[in-house]
Amino acid sequence: MFEKVLVSMDLSPATEALVSSLPGLREFGTREIALVHVAKPLSGRAAESLTATGYLRTRLNGLADGLRNVGFSVTVSVPTGEPVAEVLKAVDAMDPDVVLVGSRSHTLVRDAFIGSVAWDIVRSVGRPVLLQRIEPNRDDPEAALEGRGAGLPKHVLYPTDFSDTGKRALPWLLAIARDASTSLTLLHVLPPASPEGKSEAESRLEELAQELREQGATEVDCLVRTGTPHEAILKSGGKSVDSLVVMGTHGREFIPGVVLGSVGRQVVRQASARVLLVPGAA
Repeated sequence: MFEKVLVSMDLSPATEALVSSLPGLREFGTREIALVHVAKPLSGRAAESLTATGYLRTRLNGLADGLRNVGFSVTVSVPTGEPVAEVLKAVDAMDPDVVLVGSRSHTLVRDAFIGSVAWDIVRSVGRPVLLQRIEPNRDDPEAALEGRGAGLPKHVLYPTDFSDTGKRALPWLLAIARDASTSLTLLHVLPPASPEGKSEAESRLEELAQELREQGATEVDCLVRTGTPHEAILKSGGKSVDSLVVMGTHGREFIPGVVLGSVGRQVVRQASARVLLVPGAA
């Protein structure tokens, strides 16, 4: 499913924690990993720039060696330039199945921290983005960060508004459904002023659930909730570290032309689960 993965690296103190989680990608069928870090250009200081780039490449290669030792084919890229543009070039060159970006929690507040470059990658990359959680070490939150396992989740939550864009996430959901140990929850959220659509929503979710069962899913639940979409998503599994939330990134509640809307942003910021964002058609 994720045979080729491009990992956007910022080489922050969280980098080692992110890389330590990557061996779990083998459960998704990953064989190739590209580690990409974009270096800042040092105008007028070519020698220093070359030295800095060499250091960054050496550091990435050290991290890559650990992944090679567990069986991955790993490439390292350290382009110089504007971060988002260079990551997009790397994506075009590799054509990965998914782009993985690290997301870490603040130590004093529970909202997840996503840097501005990461947000721009999510908005611009035009293919699935997996936000991999990095958390404060439970024993000493101020001293270290630890990467959550990147393997198959115990639970997958699929919120849908039944839009065409939401359906673009279905192939990923169907692929995960073939793993019998993963439970699935299908969620539709009705606005507070329109609870009368519950029966129709339940029927549509059950049709989808039956399709998933035919693909091999053994445990599929259907939920129809009334209220604010992102709050319902968080309450239905988005706060669990053992869950994966699979979301299309255009829906009826999203602003046309914006890849990640307000609901998606709130889920990404507040979820403890990993989040797989599947973009709609351009």
